[in-house]
Amino acid sequence: ALARLYPVTPAPLKRADCVPRNKETLLAALKRVQRMALTGDALLVDLMVAAAGHESPLVRYWSMIGMGGAHSATGVPALVRGLGDRAKLVREAAAWGLKQTLLDDHGWNAVFTAYQTGNDDTRAGVLQALNIRADAVMPQASFSWLRLAALLSHAMNDDPHPAVRAWAAKAAWQWWIWNPPVRVALNAAWLGMLQRPESNALVENSQRYASQMLFIANGHKANGSREHQYKELGGLFESITKRLDSPGDPEAKSRLIRRLVGIGGTFFNLAGGDGGPGQMGYVTPGSGEMLGKAALAYLTEAIKRKDLDAIRAGLEGGANIPYSPLTAFLVDYSLRGPDELRQLAASAISDPRTVSLAAVPELVEPQLAQILRGAAEPPRRPQISDPILDLWSKVNWAIPKLEEQQLSFFDLIIPRLDHYTAPETIAAISDPAKRLQTDGEMDAAWYLADRLGDVLATNPDLHQDIVFRKYFPTTFQNPLQAHYWLRSVDWLLTFETAAPAVNAPRARAAAFFAEPPVQHPDAALIIKDRALQLYLDALKPGVNEKTRAVAIRMANQTALRTNPEVLRALTDALSFEKNEDLRAIIASVLKQSNEKFLPELTAAFKAEKNAGIHFDANGEPQPTKAQVEDILYFRDYVVPELTRQKRADQSSCMGCHGLPGRVPSMQLHAPDKFGFMAVNDLLFNYRTLQQRVRVNDMEHSKLLRKPLNIQDGKEDGHQGGRRYAPSDPGYLTLRRWAENQPIVQHTAQ
Repeated sequence: ALARLYPVTPAPLKRADCVPRNKETLLAALKRVQRMALTGDALLVDLMVAAAGHESPLVRYWSMIGMGGAHSATGVPALVRGLGDRAKLVREAAAWGLKQTLLDDHGWNAVFTAYQTGNDDTRAGVLQALNIRADAVMPQASFSWLRLAALLSHAMNDDPHPAVRAWAAKAAWQWWIWNPPVRVALNAAWLGMLQRPESNALVENSQRYASQMLFIANGHKANGSREHQYKELGGLFESITKRLDSPGDPEAKSRLIRRLVGIGGTFFNLAGGDGGPGQMGYVTPGSGEMLGKAALAYLTEAIKRKDLDAIRAGLEGGANIPYSPLTAFLVDYSLRGPDELRQLAASAISDPRTVSLAAVPELVEPQLAQILRGAAEPPRRPQISDPILDLWSKVNWAIPKLEEQQLSFFDLIIPRLDHYTAPETIAAISDPAKRLQTDGEMDAAWYLADRLGDVLATNPDLHQDIVFRKYFPTTFQNPLQAHYWLRSVDWLLTFETAAPAVNAPRARAAAFFAEPPVQHPDAALIIKDRALQLYLDALKPGVNEKTRAVAIRMANQTALRTNPEVLRALTDALSFEKNEDLRAIIASVLKQSNEKFLPELTAAFKAEKNAGIHFDANGEPQPTKAQVEDILYFRDYVVPELTRQKRADQSSCMGCHGLPGRVPSMQLHAPDKFGFMAVNDLLFNYRTLQQRVRVNDMEHSKLLRKPLNIQDGKEDGHQGGRRYAPSDPGYLTLRRWAENQPIVQHTAQ
């Protein structure tokens, strides 16, 4: 691949050395033609043409390579003959050699003639040679665009040989992408190809993958762009959609639907941390409607036949399609379909944020019944109840405005959990059947407390004033209730509290700057005090191990980590907590306290020797108040945002940028498995993101533009796709920090 960029200078070769000798052995002929081929000398092409008639396929092979490397029109007839050679390696070399010659605009008429008159191997070789990634418009190639489009169209749909049809799909994709003059004609050919019968499975696969590559030309799942260059693709999608909407030939329409579903599901299982290169992006206008209609029609027919394999294929092909009727179908199927397919249907929903569930009893009650059924059958929870719970945690809930209606909704999804039997009581039951039944009931109750508690904590639509003021208990009757509400402590503590400005006074900086605590006289503080006490109680000895583990794993949340009472409770927990992973989390949290963090920050400044930090006569760093506050804000608000999994795809910024080698242009140091990072790593990330802020041109800062996936003629957007809308709270956190950088850097000067 690098030979043309880093060529080896061939040894001098005289023409006399290339002329065949009398009674030349096969080894001598092979050596002679190989040396001649590697020179790339166009003056030797006549000798290469002569070698193309040698009885040995090895010699003929090197003659084809030599003619391709010479880029001369003289070798075209021999290369065309080589396409029909009886030896496959010669045919492959001839196709390569002809491709190189065509790139130099030689041999087009011979290629057109060869396709019209050649045998099966020759025609297949012609299409293999035409599989070229080349712009023929700018250099004004000498062939006729109409003639080329006609050749490709015929090869795609009317050629009798499967190898020709297979190569034709690949070649047509290349020409469509790089050369606008053939796009309209190839659109018509493509529509025909997707409808016609195909008897060869290899051709079917070739056409499927070529179609998939064409369909994502304007952006795949992870990096779609509305500012695309392939406008004609919208025309193809419009034609396909019209065909789906028309009665026409039912068999052809059925083939079209089946193939579209196959295209949509081609890379269903290959989504990576960056969102899934290769998967459909649904960026081109009409793409969602086209594939959505196909998937919906396919699934409807498969369900009528009760064909579970076909339904599975339809769900995979229908995944991530932004088409409202299909989304509604997937939501319903994830709730009512066969148990083994519900989870797949739920995962196929394009973006749970685009799904809106009405918070009304008539919708919630049957779903809740299914959750309760799954809770009672532990082996079947992944199929029965988990898909609904996952959906509840991600969808947009349409919360009614009237309090009475809100009460009827939250009365259903917030469990009472007022029946509790302690483990020691269960153990004391003498009747084995009764003991087993009670143990199963408590297992189901713990499952509901854990999973429904996660739903309430995870979905911000449920963080309503009525929940905050009326549902959060005054006292907790049993460990189940405490476990349910524990995960919500973070949002309860921060409810209706605006995020602080970067330079707002905060007690945690007291080791550097003494400031009086800020008072917040608010009636809601009583509720927040109860939430804090719930969390502190969860860290005490004797608490259920599951509950204490949840509490410790939550400890790195800013609202908790910066609270002195929480730090004292975590310190006490070290004296009795035995789990090493949980002990490591506690130790990492305690390292974030002022007494430990700020001295380490000073040491990191000293080792870094950044020009923006002032040093005294003794070489000790003297950061400004603004600098310390800025880094603390970065640690407490920006870093959690970088590590937070997004609601739609459960991926975080660190999932790519924190993975070594994934994004070399902006590599960050990822936190450890417990969510913590060393101060040196924190400072490295801080400086890295500072470099992405333009203090004199804030709106063009990469930190603010990349997450929005802004693209224009001078920038290429974000490989990870759009991560935020401009009004998202997480994006506003990044913007708030970025907008403080002019202040920080001016203060440093």
